[in-house]
Amino acid sequence: MQNFDPYDALVPVFLRTQAPNRVAQLGTAVFVELHGEPFLYTAAHVTDDHKTGELLVPTATGLEPIDGYMAFIDLPPEVRRGTDRIDIAYYRLSSKFATDLCGHFRPVPQTRCELIKSSLELTVCSVSGYPATKSGKTADGAHRSEIFSFRGVAAQQHVYDSLELSSDLNIVIHFNKKQAVDPEKFEKTSTPSLKGISGGGIFAWPKGEELSDDWNLPKLVGLMHSFRERDGLIIGTTLLPVLAAVQLGKMKRFGGIR
Repeated sequence: MQNFDPYDALVPVFLRTQAPNRVAQLGTAVFVELHGEPFLYTAAHVTDDHKTGELLVPTATGLEPIDGYMAFIDLPPEVRRGTDRIDIAYYRLSSKFATDLCGHFRPVPQTRCELIKSSLELTVCSVSGYPATKSGKTADGAHRSEIFSFRGVAAQQHVYDSLELSSDLNIVIHFNKKQAVDPEKFEKTSTPSLKGISGGGIFAWPKGEELSDDWNLPKLVGLMHSFRERDGLIIGTTLLPVLAAVQLGKMKRFGGIR
């Protein structure tokens, strides 16, 4: 198996607005290489904010607007994004921008992505990204973010039924913030809010390795988009809808992006 740390592929997404004039961390994206082409996968409610400002990510030259072809699940005007059960988006990055992104990040190779048939196959997953509450500025004024992972047991069919979700397209992970345990000390620990993790990766641990700390083992199986704190459930989408959207974009030649 190719040696790869999934954390290297997680990219914080920032929003720059004019009113108010500020830059704030918005969500997370996953840098992926698919058929030799560079992509950022994220949640549609993250890219929706391009209507109110400019989406930025860290590059070798600092925070820069994302350069590429963007596609997302569009909804009718009467439908709220909060009710979107799929909630995925992607950028097919320009080659130059992808090179600049490699100043800080490394794409997930295709061999470390897995297209699962059903989320019921999963046992334990880690949901990883950048909590917005952990973002800030360094002493010299540069924006910074901090990665966190939230590990939990994959839900069974009755949970999907209760949420009216599909175990073929969605992924549901049990995670109770109040019962979180430090994986090294096996002691109760506090965790940051999951706000800002949206668009982050869902990584599945192999059976028999559920408690491992070897990040060469898990594979990317989906993207996180919401957290039901009261129910202790993290919800996301498998890679299947993302790949279907990418295929549609390919038919459109990704708007001419190269």
